[in-house]
Amino acid sequence: MKKLQDQPLVSFIIATYNRPNDLRESIQSILDQDYRPIEIVVVSSSTDDSLKLFSEGGPLDRDCIQYHHFSERMGVPKARNIGYQHAKGEFLVTIDDDATLPDSSATDEIVCILNERDKIGVLAFQSRNYWTGELIRMEIPNPIEFGTPPSKEYATTHFIGVGNAIRRSSLKSAGMYPEHFGYGFEEMDLSLRIFDAGYDILYTPSVVVHHKKTSKGRRPTLEVRERQIENRIKLTVRNLPWRYVFFSTVVWSCYWLLWNRMAISALFRIYRRLFEQRHHLLAERDVIQPETIARFKSNSDMLYFWCYGPHPRRLVSKLRDGYYFQIAPR
Repeated sequence: MKKLQDQPLVSFIIATYNRPNDLRESIQSILDQDYRPIEIVVVSSSTDDSLKLFSEGGPLDRDCIQYHHFSERMGVPKARNIGYQHAKGEFLVTIDDDATLPDSSATDEIVCILNERDKIGVLAFQSRNYWTGELIRMEIPNPIEFGTPPSKEYATTHFIGVGNAIRRSSLKSAGMYPEHFGYGFEEMDLSLRIFDAGYDILYTPSVVVHHKKTSKGRRPTLEVRERQIENRIKLTVRNLPWRYVFFSTVVWSCYWLLWNRMAISALFRIYRRLFEQRHHLLAERDVIQPETIARFKSNSDMLYFWCYGPHPRRLVSKLRDGYYFQIAPR
């Protein structure tokens, strides 16, 4: 049995906005973890009384909790990046502020897996509905091997932001989240770069988060849908050869116009923002290695989907699950 001082520090990162009750429950589920040592880093731009939870004598006034408040409302990627910068742990666990860890041994499981398999850069957790316990399929990454059930551990090519653990060394190699994404596809962007840095991503159903999907504090649905298109295009501009950028722009613009009945004017707003950001995006452009692209394409997984459109087998599966039509506003 390792002594406490020999155990790696695990840092929990929570970005929050105006959900004090959910936040308190989320943090309590972390404090209830059996594993030590831990620290909790909260990054907030809340305009309510959340600060009182962490003030001297407050219910969350703990030595292991850091609370960082910012007056501007920032996107989730920027808030998480700030949390990573303040965290000191070797392993960085992120969960949403309206999610909890129902199993007190979850952190022990995370540390065990990451200690034993040093090629794993990210662990993707299983997400279940807080109220019903039902699996939230759209918050679980696709398996590399088509048809693998979500009850089994499997290698994947991306992770979801609701619950995950990142090895600090993989984050150092890949870089942090693209802050200007605001919301949507920041995990996809980071997944590409983590793979390109030589790390793997593992979906592990043995670590579960219960997600409330609280509506309070989320962005309007139209804004989210616009960002979905915009950030898909940004992802390709930042990471992929130009042929993918062109194809992705055309395919996904048509796709979202068709399925979301979004006005042409909204699409023009997206293109205008992309044009205004062109110099910044081109300065960030760092195309991943051809070997990494080949690896994604051979799996008919995330890269194939985002850049070529749905693989026929995956299209049938995702249409059956209603995946394409479930957009959670934030």
